Amino acid sequence: MFNNYLIIIPTYNESLNIVSLVDKLIQYDFHILVVDDNSPDKTFDIVEKHKSYGLNLFAILRTKNKGYGKSVVEGFKYGIEKNYEYIIQMDSDFSHRIEDLLPMCELSRNNDMVIGSRYVNGGNIIGWGLYRKLLSKYANLLAKNITNSNINDLTTGFRIYSKNIINSIDFQNIESNGYSFLVEIIHRIDKNNYKIVEYPITFVDRQLGKSKMSLSIIFESIVKLVKIYFYK
Repeated sequence: MFNNYLIIIPTYNESLNIVSLVDKLIQYDFHILVVDDNSPDKTFDIVEKHKSYGLNLFAILRTKNKGYGKSVVEGFKYGIEKNYEYIIQMDSDFSHRIEDLLPMCELSRNNDMVIGSRYVNGGNIIGWGLYRKLLSKYANLLAKNITNSNINDLTTGFRIYSKNIINSIDFQNIESNGYSFLVEIIHRIDKNNYKIVEYPITFVDRQLGKSKMSLSIIFESIVKLVKIYFYK
């Protein structure tokens, strides 16, 4: 059904989640690429031993130049080389729901990019405290203002890209590596040439494992936004 879609899943210490997620996605005939940053909990080894490995499940083990953004770029490169029509970016901790992924895939057939958005009508966040909700909300408002974008959720990692839109953004030269990476991608897209749509999702905080959000990632994102402001 979706064998021309490649799902990129960046991982670091996701041994508690990865098998269950892969098993659910494979039911819909998605192709899956796990890009692992040499997780101490052996996430890569677990993926490599899965019964679908080498069929519609693939993995890349990264031992240097690590980070979220670099992992996604590695996935983009793989997807373009293998000539997938659509490339999906999503997290491994079930915060991005398959119930939202399927209608997003339907939208992708008539759009160049589909953004799983928490900040449009119908979008929702479950499991976050007030502090984290406010941090995310105002980070998005700042990013939207600085980049002069009409996108409401610039920091969501739940997205579907067409092959053409990825080729248009010179993705291998993206400098940022944390969550600012997500903003920079959208900032690079020529909005006049591509159709982008936001789909309301329900974001569910992880139940297993630890969040990768840190103060250094937040600081790097703020610095990148300031650079975008002064160079736009």
